[in-house]
Amino acid sequence: MRSVIPERTRPILVVDDDRKIVRLVRTYLEREGYRVIEAYDGVAALAQIQALDPLLVVLDLMLPEMDGLAVV
Repeated sequence: MRSVIPERTRPILVVDDDRKIVRLVRTYLEREGYRVIEAYDGVAALAQIQALDPLLVVLDLMLPEMDGLAVV
């Protein structure tokens, strides 16, 4: 059973193997007041999802290790 975390404190997970894209998306989200966490492959994304229960996941489909469709 997942714990109930208030939505405004839950992070948004940005997943892409291109660090420039992650940095760009992070910049825009943080400007709007969101807390952002990052992952650069599907395996790391799943670990972050399980550990931190993000509010939203911005997910690239073409990732190393495990692609975005497998993550979903």
